Amino acid sequence: MPIALIALAVGAFGLGTTETIVMGLLPELSSGLGVSIAQAGLLVSGYALGVTVASPVVAVLTNAYSRRYTLLLTMAIFTLGNALSTVAPGYWALMVARVVTSFSHGTFYGAASVMACQLVPPHQRAKALSLVYIGLTLAMILGVPMGTVVAQFSSWRVAFGLIALIGLAAWLSIYAWIPQDKVSGPPVRLYAQLHAMTRPLVVTMMLVSLFTSASMFSLFTYITPFLHIRTGFTAHTIDLVLLLIGGGLCLGNLLGGRLADWKMLPSCAGLMAAVTTVQLLLVPGSLYAWSCLALLFLWGVFIYAPMAPLQSYVVTCSGSAPNIASAMNQSSFNLGNAIGAWAGSLLVAGPESYAKLPVLSAAFAAIGCVLVFIAKYFEKRMQAEQPTQNAA
Repeated sequence: MPIALIALAVGAFGLGTTETIVMGLLPELSSGLGVSIAQAGLLVSGYALGVTVASPVVAVLTNAYSRRYTLLLTMAIFTLGNALSTVAPGYWALMVARVVTSFSHGTFYGAASVMACQLVPPHQRAKALSLVYIGLTLAMILGVPMGTVVAQFSSWRVAFGLIALIGLAAWLSIYAWIPQDKVSGPPVRLYAQLHAMTRPLVVTMMLVSLFTSASMFSLFTYITPFLHIRTGFTAHTIDLVLLLIGGGLCLGNLLGGRLADWKMLPSCAGLMAAVTTVQLLLVPGSLYAWSCLALLFLWGVFIYAPMAPLQSYVVTCSGSAPNIASAMNQSSFNLGNAIGAWAGSLLVAGPESYAKLPVLSAAFAAIGCVLVFIAKYFEKRMQAEQPTQNAA
């Protein structure tokens, strides 16, 4: 595999870390900024909403640039945003810095996905994409727990400063290792690209992405206080639990690719049903340490397995608009992040309310499962229409 894929993975690692690190920093951010846990959790929603709004717009604005230039530009924005987070004087300044950082997210992943496929032969594209996304998975395994430990022993500002350094390292490695490519294409009107996104199958699958992400972040955003209140874990024990969940996410990333190559939509439906079951079991299971650990590991496997396949499937279904499809599906994921974190914030008013978080997560997953069956209907209808169009 080309060494350039490492540069893309480093960038994905940085983006994944800055997107999710707030979940592990909620107590430090709450006390340091003088806000409630629920308000601190909305820093996740602010970032996610920034991605949702900015991703398709930035993708269209950078369509006339080479993907190498787009990667360098978005990573520069990412580094700047995290540097601003490091020196933010208050809550709203940090919120603005998080939104600035979010402008890089969807377009980087879109350009990185296409660039990874260009760097390898067609039969190795799935493997190349998995290597890029392993950076995001490693952010769950290492980035968030390490950032949490750094914040506990120093400050949340130091954690954001280290992420800015990761962004600088990614920018330098992209500059050194990513080859110059041709421009993505001539400028295309936003309407023309968005029109390709109106296919029923594409819309339905982006909704699946949204509810999958909402299911994940409705619990994951508040995982630190959830474990402290429900299971009685200490801060240092929670760091180890985050590593365990990250291991499940990594296994899910590997499992998802294999299942998608087998049968995409049936696998996705089965995984969402498994998430629903595990989350409902977590309501009583979170009161006991070992059952909580086992269920959270399984949850990590099942919730993350559909993520990369969903991205690839939406791009495939979009036909002639892969760039905007990739960016808009990232918007769907992050709108789900925002909805999940916001919905969770409504349930964490008191200690007894944390038991409702797994139920909320299960509800989102169940909706995603139903949407997969609807997508299967649209897939069959699209396949039935293709022979007729070819004959014409």
